[in-house]
Amino acid sequence: MLRVLHLADLHIGVENYGHFDVSTGMHTRLADFLARFDEAITVGIDAKVDLVLIAGDMFKNRDPQPRHQREFAVRIKRIADAGIPVLMLIGNHDVAPGRDTANSVAVYEGLDYPGVRVARTAGIFRYETPHGPLAVVAVPWILREMLLSNNDALRTATLHEQEPMILAIIEEYIQQSVDTLMAEDPLRPIIVTYHGTVSGATTGIERMLTLGREIVMPPAALTPAGVDYVALGHVHKHQILRALPPIIYPGSIERIDFGEMEEFKGCVLVSFAQKTASWEFIPLAARPFVRIDVDVPAGTEYPTERVIQAIERHTLSAAVVAVVVTIDEAGQALFSYPLVRAALQNAGVAHIARIVLESPEQKQQRITTNEEAGDIPDPVTALKQYLEKQQHSATELSALIELGTEIIAARDDA
Repeated sequence: MLRVLHLADLHIGVENYGHFDVSTGMHTRLADFLARFDEAITVGIDAKVDLVLIAGDMFKNRDPQPRHQREFAVRIKRIADAGIPVLMLIGNHDVAPGRDTANSVAVYEGLDYPGVRVARTAGIFRYETPHGPLAVVAVPWILREMLLSNNDALRTATLHEQEPMILAIIEEYIQQSVDTLMAEDPLRPIIVTYHGTVSGATTGIERMLTLGREIVMPPAALTPAGVDYVALGHVHKHQILRALPPIIYPGSIERIDFGEMEEFKGCVLVSFAQKTASWEFIPLAARPFVRIDVDVPAGTEYPTERVIQAIERHTLSAAVVAVVVTIDEAGQALFSYPLVRAALQNAGVAHIARIVLESPEQKQQRITTNEEAGDIPDPVTALKQYLEKQQHSATELSALIELGTEIIAARDDA
């Protein structure tokens, strides 16, 4: 039976909520992401898959540090040494905005590494495997700028008019590619892989970190007759958008923020019986993220002890932990940060993300704001909300918001 390992959003280089470990010579969070990648590779090798498909965002950005490149290359070599081809789809974190076509894995294009291919632009990839033929129609992250440079009608259209025109171009390309492949071999399994948001998906922090107006792809555009599986990347939450053919986000391999603390992280093992695809989600041992919310009633004589008791009710070993305490002004004067920090360290936490005190009024405002926000906010609002949670000074916060707003404005005007 022909098998494919589908994973995405490795984000190697993300180093929030950790520290440099002198014993290993690397950041603890880098070690986390590499360990999850190792686990996923082992899944593929043990299952004797015919292809490893990484649906975008291999690194945190398109200019990974040499250490990150080396660690990634070691793992790609492990796959190649097992005789398994690798196809990497370029995601939004892998490529620079604008007309610069450089990407985080461009070195593999230059080296022509055996069995390792990079889908930098839309294309068809054909494979002859020990278990039969396979074809992949690849659609990487859509850069408006690249399409605009080759299409006069798009250049003269308004932003509002551009999106349906871009969708029509992509849909036509996928349809023509699938028609070509079906004419060649109607029994060959066909995968469409796309890095981006598909309508109906539940999005999270990845939406907040995407600047500018993102193209949202309708599922029908990805599934013309003949497509047997759609391998998605970009959205960090594992989810199935359609059963037949399966349209699957594997999700990211490791948690990035507290917004993902309830999500399972993993990869997807896909099996093909001719043109019938079945799949299995394989969980990976992602780092636990735990947020402890404690309400301290007014007049509590020992507020610190109340918080420590709440900490002791949680399993926190090896977890990244945030503590949010709702407490009035009088209680805050009695609160001991050192004692709470010591309690967390005694519980074996991997990293203390923050210990925050908020008044009952601040909590109510936070809850009300979240309830009224509804769906994911616009990029500027999302950026402000994200930065306000990062404990920057007022000066730093103002400067970051100003810079981010300028970048978003420039991106939208491109």
